[in-house]
Amino acid sequence: MMKRISNVIAIMSSKGGVGKTSVSANLAAALAVEFNKKVLVIDTNLSTASLGLHLNIFYPKYTINDILRKNFKIKKAVHFYNENLHIIPASIQIRKPEKNIHNLRKNVFKIIKKYDEMLNEFSKEYDLIFLDCAPGFEMESIAAMHVAGGLLLVVNPEYPALVSAAKTVEYAKILKMPVGGAILNKSLGKKYELKEEEIEEALGIKIVGSVPFDMKVPESISNKMPIVLFDPYAKSSIVFKKLAASLVGMKYKFGFVKRVKKFLRIGVKKYRKEKIAEKKAAKKK
Repeated sequence: MMKRISNVIAIMSSKGGVGKTSVSANLAAALAVEFNKKVLVIDTNLSTASLGLHLNIFYPKYTINDILRKNFKIKKAVHFYNENLHIIPASIQIRKPEKNIHNLRKNVFKIIKKYDEMLNEFSKEYDLIFLDCAPGFEMESIAAMHVAGGLLLVVNPEYPALVSAAKTVEYAKILKMPVGGAILNKSLGKKYELKEEEIEEALGIKIVGSVPFDMKVPESISNKMPIVLFDPYAKSSIVFKKLAASLVGMKYKFGFVKRVKKFLRIGVKKYRKEKIAEKKAAKKK
């Protein structure tokens, strides 16, 4: 096993559809914009990549897939969303699956070695690095779990997601991977949902943040922008910012001035217009 890198956090869930990629994109964006931290977020989901779609990157010239090749300059795959937020997307092209079990094992070790080289190079340049992991326990997830300094688990308040989360926690124990806690995502606050205490008891870890279900989140994804930037005053945005602050030992204060801005929606439309203008300018290049 490679030496773990302390400022690398794997965002994981063995179940798909819990909102793991949305959590990754929003935590990274919140840290970069709200707290002026230099952040790199990497799509390590090689089979069903989607991180780039959340950040207006559709058909990147270079991706994490290129990094896994021999003799590729790692920094060529880094895309700049803004000065502080950088992304290494994965290719959305369909790959031919590897069926030979011997080759699969070799591929896992190859990916772990490449990740170790890449993260050791980048860890000194960034305050935090997020790995947006693939669901399940295929080679992509296993490789990320070997190199990340810690794990943040994304779970929904329902039994299928809880059972999958429990498997992830057990797998992390086997690999001696530190688990920083769980993020409860898409919570409706309904009576039929699992309570936070029930989830904590079942998993044996703390819930470090509870993100409410917010219809503005799919709207933000449609606009290829994290919700913390699309609508900084949305309920989910505030939770993401508080959670992001806690990751770097800071506090997010939603004081009087911000409450007034939320009420008047100050800055929201202006920011969206600026980002749309940037997108149009990028297309013309």
